Amino acid sequence: MFIHGLLKQRTEPFGIYRQEIPVSTTFAHDIFLLQISGRLDGLIERNGNFTLCEIKTTDKPLDTLDESDNPAHWAQGRCYAYIVAKEKGLDKIGVMLLYLHRQSREIRVFEETLTFGELERFFNSLVFPFIYGLKKRYDWQHLRNVSIKELTFPFPDFRKGQRIMSGAVYRAIRDGKKQFIQAPTGIGKTIGALFPAIKAMGEGHVDKIFYLTARNTTQAEALKAYKMLAEKGLRLKTLQITAKEKVCFMPGKQCVEEECPYIFEYMQRSRSVVSNAVSRTDLFSREFIELTAKENGLCPFELSLDLSTQADLIICDYNYVFDPRVYLRRFFQDKTDENICLLIDEAHNLPERAREMFSAELKRSMVRIVYHKLKNTLPYLANSLKKVRKALLSYAAKVSPVSGKKPYPQVTSDSEPPKELTAPIDNFIYLAEGVLNDETPYPFKEELAALFFEMVHFSRIFDLYGENYATIYSREKGDFSVKLFCVDPAPMLKKRTENSKSSIFFSATLSPPSYFREILGGNEGDGFIILPSPFPRENLYLYVDNTVSTRFRHRAGALSSIVERIHECVSVKTGNYMVFFPSFEYMQKAAAEYMNRFPGDRILIQEQDMDENRRAEFLASFSEYGKETLIAFVVMGGIFSEGIDLKGECLSGVIIVGVGLPQVCEERDIIKKYYQKKNGKGFEFAYTYPGLNKVQQAAGRVIRSEHDRGFVVLIDDRFTTPLYLKIMPREWFPLKTSDNGTDLIGELKKFWKCMA
Repeated sequence: MFIHGLLKQRTEPFGIYRQEIPVSTTFAHDIFLLQISGRLDGLIERNGNFTLCEIKTTDKPLDTLDESDNPAHWAQGRCYAYIVAKEKGLDKIGVMLLYLHRQSREIRVFEETLTFGELERFFNSLVFPFIYGLKKRYDWQHLRNVSIKELTFPFPDFRKGQRIMSGAVYRAIRDGKKQFIQAPTGIGKTIGALFPAIKAMGEGHVDKIFYLTARNTTQAEALKAYKMLAEKGLRLKTLQITAKEKVCFMPGKQCVEEECPYIFEYMQRSRSVVSNAVSRTDLFSREFIELTAKENGLCPFELSLDLSTQADLIICDYNYVFDPRVYLRRFFQDKTDENICLLIDEAHNLPERAREMFSAELKRSMVRIVYHKLKNTLPYLANSLKKVRKALLSYAAKVSPVSGKKPYPQVTSDSEPPKELTAPIDNFIYLAEGVLNDETPYPFKEELAALFFEMVHFSRIFDLYGENYATIYSREKGDFSVKLFCVDPAPMLKKRTENSKSSIFFSATLSPPSYFREILGGNEGDGFIILPSPFPRENLYLYVDNTVSTRFRHRAGALSSIVERIHECVSVKTGNYMVFFPSFEYMQKAAAEYMNRFPGDRILIQEQDMDENRRAEFLASFSEYGKETLIAFVVMGGIFSEGIDLKGECLSGVIIVGVGLPQVCEERDIIKKYYQKKNGKGFEFAYTYPGLNKVQQAAGRVIRSEHDRGFVVLIDDRFTTPLYLKIMPREWFPLKTSDNGTDLIGELKKFWKCMA
């Protein structure tokens, strides 16, 4: 940095200037010994007098700066000054706070001189509250660990397989290992994972537990398990983190002090609130956080992040551990001194979620909209966007021109990153950051901020680009985009999990093991157990209709026989049923055919983009049963495939049409080619295994408790091919099929008669 040269030049005729000096000191009090260390920017010595230099960069006009603007900068300088003065036995020392303007390279300096006594009092004002906090934490951990030691399992006994699961979780945490567990529905996997993890915490094997989920319904199950243990005497600080957009008190406003009163002077106002919250309760639920934040005029999301440092158990979405945009840097930026355990529920969802997290896309339309909004007000920033757009469009030739009536989008891919975009994007990020930090209330600031963060994410993902990535170029009507597509998320997942002491991946569907171990960043030496269902097999009637092909080219011709088969199955017994289809389009065609042929039957049809209220209304229909038959037409892999609990008579059977293959597209073909080259199983990794996972999840809706009875009918001839027979769940065997002469309707009648 040229500023060091400038300070050296100004100092040397009269004294000595040294830069980047490591400093440290120790502070002992009670049972605590603190080691405080850092690196000060510069130190000037003149005639036995010392001045410490702290250098900061800024985009703000220098004449608008005030010496009271940044108390944290002064605090850092005074701490360093105390350490230097103590080490050298100085009565007094100067502190220089120097601001360097990024663009103009001009500087502005603020200075003060403090006695050692003043610095010591300031230093003590920082360390004693810190030590008090440590002591409170130490006392709390003792209380917590005593309660854990006395904690007993909240049920009279473990379910079948649940004790095996709990033992595997405990040993993996104790030994610092990864563990994969396929735990069928009904085994009690939430408490089966949480109970041993908490026991391991009480024995000092882990300091903090993250319970990670893919959806809110699973968070609710984790909270329910915690409350059950709390009723047994457990003392555990537990936090539920809810997405910022769901708890925001000022939706549509920017997260800046000028627009949101809930973050105005947040740091100063939040300390006592956090301390009081920790004293008041063990459970920082969404409701508690929102109420506390509202009462104290604070941002609920920021409050939840501050409470995370005090929590022993954090229940949150995958994002807060894995997503490079929102992960909790205070825990996962680098490997910390804390031993962290990750309990990853519904782990079958993580590969696709991780692909999204570690991919980034830049569209011409995004750039164009913001460009037009700021071109007259901020021409220099608009010009930087113009260069981004030019670099973006330089790749348009990668996509072949429209030939005939070829439908959009037109897509192509490349194994090389779009290097021409990096320089203009980095320049825009640099300039836009200055504008966003400026207090000028530009009307386009929200759109600029959104584009800025997309560009930052694009830049970060570009830095991760490697052999596990591909670049996808896509031309839509009137638009063009470049996507950095994460083909294989395993390297990034592996890095994050290896920065934690132990990671437990568990789900009702983790088959085949080799697929999930590889795609989730595991190793051959990692533990993998597949547990049997705790429920009697005779409670489930499973049949494969392999007389029908649902391959895309056969679907139209198969529709009539599929509708007939659905009607036959649901007519045996009055009840509620779900029929899963491979796509919305095919589902809608089947529903129309069914209503035309059987107009007297009551059916529900899943809509696209259903919000939480419509989803709840849809599921509420299943609470009624016994009077008339209800048939729900839904999509495999959609919102009704998992995370719903329709116990007892609420759901009597499921019919699954097709093998669940993902839609053929450029991304899927890239995945296929990548894994074909990597392990010779391209089609399986891209299509077969993800498809069977959706089938298993749909089938898992039927038997949810020991009292449930129901059927699963699989319709597709591929289910009895060698590949599918090899990877199907063992508890489905022996399969009943049309090949071995099974009379489906006759056997369904017998099944329901026996269950009566």
